[in-house]
Amino acid sequence: MLSEVILALLEISLLVLFAALMGSVAIRFKFPKVVGDLLIGIILSPFLIGGFINKIIDVNLFSINNYLLLFSEFSVILLIYSIGLESGVSALRSSGISGIMGAIFGATIPFIFGAILIRFFVSFSAALIIGSALGATSLAVASSLIKETNLKGNGVNFILTAGSFDDVVSLIILSVAIAMSTLKTISYADILRTIFFYGIAWFIIFATSVFIIPKIFNNIIKEKYVFEGSLVIIFALTAIMTTLGFSPIIAAYIAGVAMAESNKAAKLRENTNALLALFGSIFFVTMGAQVNLIKLSYFGLIFSLFITAIAIIFKILGIYPFSYLATRSHKSSLAISIGMIPRGEIGLAVANIGLTYSIINDVEFSSIVIMSLLTTILGALIFGKIYHYIK
Repeated sequence: MLSEVILALLEISLLVLFAALMGSVAIRFKFPKVVGDLLIGIILSPFLIGGFINKIIDVNLFSINNYLLLFSEFSVILLIYSIGLESGVSALRSSGISGIMGAIFGATIPFIFGAILIRFFVSFSAALIIGSALGATSLAVASSLIKETNLKGNGVNFILTAGSFDDVVSLIILSVAIAMSTLKTISYADILRTIFFYGIAWFIIFATSVFIIPKIFNNIIKEKYVFEGSLVIIFALTAIMTTLGFSPIIAAYIAGVAMAESNKAAKLRENTNALLALFGSIFFVTMGAQVNLIKLSYFGLIFSLFITAIAIIFKILGIYPFSYLATRSHKSSLAISIGMIPRGEIGLAVANIGLTYSIINDVEFSSIVIMSLLTTILGALIFGKIYHYIK
């Protein structure tokens, strides 16, 4: 009998190998690599070919286990951290208020209009949760696309600023949605209190990190311990922020931005890129592997397409005006808006929370997962064709 750990490591190794092969095929046909990662996850999931292989060899090789989820979490944190490390504070400063406003309206407009339209088909509580999933942008997918295309400039800075702040806005929306779904009454004071808490907490942690972390690397941590020290800081900051209710990817981005201001940033980028070459695809493969296409009903399929359309249309409407303020280019603004279409891990996280609280059912959960996948694939495909417009 194979040990669970060995079996999980074998599964992860196979997924990484096949993701690399599928990624090469995707790039050859001028598709972003992330599309190949997602597709190989779906194909080798325990619900499709992976499950068929399991039956043939009589071993549960391909499964969604805790070890795979652990590596997936590490993968997305590493990816977001690397993007923050490459941008630094200057990128956030260059986008300024337009990036922040883009995050606010890019999250709230899909949430509001999505919840209103979805309410015709599901309960009020479910509409709020699904609307929350429609609002968030996947910083992991957007960052991956930027990294693949090696983009620079104000447009990229806008995506990173809006994408990082978008999670804060989405967290506030989700917190309010859960409160409204689980409580019979909720006051405007409760909503304002939630907004104030998360907004102030994010600002204090960000400002403190940018001030203190570079000093630690410049004056305390020696060159030969710089990467090990960076991991401690990343996960310490992640632990603090997740305790407060933030997503781990927000902490990873803040840590990257802060460390980019140190004099050891170049060494950190070198080490991080080496790790990403091996682990960078695991998150996207795992996300694809969680999609159960077999159990999706006819209503679930139609509903998935419906909320996907809402997610795309209202995200573009929310982002476009503010991306235009940042770039003064219609083509660049459209490309930026499309680059922020993917819901990715944020949509999956919201779906999981909704199911945990028993606010949504299995069909609604599957529909959010499909929406997250479709927006990620469509956003990546279209962005891969028009990214050169960004400036």
